[in-house]
Amino acid sequence: MFKKNIAAVFLLSFLFLAACTDGTNVDSQDGGTESSENGGQQDSIVIGFEGDAATMMANHDVNYTTDTLIRNIYDPLIDRDGQTGEFRPVLAEEWENIDETTWYFKLKEGVEFHNGAEFNAESVKYSIDYILDESNGSYYRSRWTDVEEVVVVSDYEVEIHTSRPFPSMIERITEDLLIMEPGYVEEVGVDQASNEPVGTGAYKFVEWSRDNHLKLEAFDNYWRGEPSIKQAEFRIIPEFSARMSAFMSGEIHLFKNIPVDSVEEIGTDQVGEVPSSRINYLALSNLVDGPLQDEKVRKAINHAIDADELLEAVLNGYGTRITGPLSQLNSNYVETEDYPYDPDLAIELIEEAGYSPEDLTLTLDTPSGRYPMDSHIAQAIASQLQNIGIEVEVQVNEWGNHLEKVQNRETGDMFILGWGPAFEPQSTIENLFTQEAPYSSFYDEELEEKIFETNALFDEEARFDGYAELQHELVEKAAWVPLWQQADLYAIDESLDFTPRVDEKINVFEMTWE
Repeated sequence: MFKKNIAAVFLLSFLFLAACTDGTNVDSQDGGTESSENGGQQDSIVIGFEGDAATMMANHDVNYTTDTLIRNIYDPLIDRDGQTGEFRPVLAEEWENIDETTWYFKLKEGVEFHNGAEFNAESVKYSIDYILDESNGSYYRSRWTDVEEVVVVSDYEVEIHTSRPFPSMIERITEDLLIMEPGYVEEVGVDQASNEPVGTGAYKFVEWSRDNHLKLEAFDNYWRGEPSIKQAEFRIIPEFSARMSAFMSGEIHLFKNIPVDSVEEIGTDQVGEVPSSRINYLALSNLVDGPLQDEKVRKAINHAIDADELLEAVLNGYGTRITGPLSQLNSNYVETEDYPYDPDLAIELIEEAGYSPEDLTLTLDTPSGRYPMDSHIAQAIASQLQNIGIEVEVQVNEWGNHLEKVQNRETGDMFILGWGPAFEPQSTIENLFTQEAPYSSFYDEELEEKIFETNALFDEEARFDGYAELQHELVEKAAWVPLWQQADLYAIDESLDFTPRVDEKINVFEMTWE
């Protein structure tokens, strides 16, 4: 089991690598959980999870909860090492950057889908084309618009051609792309495939009860070998306290995001901690009408929020303060200037913008149970803003509804969100600060142009300098309130061999019972 006392060692080693490279739904179960206290091999595992997937369709929903669940069903071409973050081959054995607009991939042979179909180059082309086809409505599409064509070279070779230089292609493939079975989707249609998926992954789909559970069974013909754990269930339990209770009673074996005030109750021998590259932030949306379209008001809110106090008082210090848009684990991170806590200056800036604090009524949307103490953080932020006279209405959303509101620009003035895990800058800066990206809250025409220019730079030094400049400009424009880099805390059954990953993936294939 991954113990807390090695987290600091890991953080130092990963920082070195980054510098060199880039209410509850606890329902009764049938035959589910044997007690691990009896020792010996178990056939099943139940994992408490904070939110349900939006779909079982690969390459559609840009959402950590969706991605985590379905990565047990689908395989990627490329993955990251769970401890170092380095790229490692999966369904792609080799890859090469032929030139600035051409990428070559050699694929693994002898891999089959759950329905017996063969994995090949056509599967890769189909999966990417699904993203590119505007009629499919994939939320990944804005991240792949530079891809012009996928060319099948042979049964196990593909080339990806781009319309302009796309130096972050490998990051996009690693973070986004999962491989679908073309024949199955064409035969049953997108609706059925979105509810009854077929992939090449370690686990086959059994049953999905929305907002209750996802049940999977081991795929015995899995190309990496038979999974050790034969049945896996992700049980959807949105509330921190309910996940905690289910773990303490033995109903679940593993869950992420332990309430920070409950770590001692669980016991250090059942707690795993790993530094995450996920950032948490308060979005100040200039994409909706309101006072936050004024830069001075956004700066005022930055000065009115004491993020250090929130980190210590609400999160008990579990997290690392950030002042800009990237985590310290990001390959292009640079230090940025902080907005010091200064409520008097905040009031002055609001008045310079033509308001008085008492005239402002702002809305703040937050999920509950998705991020560590998220709704508690929202209430504390509201209290800090109310201290200078701003009235804040906090709207607590179920996670799926929260995402829809963000994607559809239906939140109010502010919202709580996390982003990541992100190991390179483009996935954060492009997806949070450009007009068409689904999770963006901020747009500036000149800055967006600079973002796209920097994205296309193959020269590493020029690319680093470009992202460094962008980080400083985003802080200067008070694009949002940076809060902290998340610390991930897992509750782990004492007999479960599970090592938390820096990218937050929860792959059952990597787990065994001791």
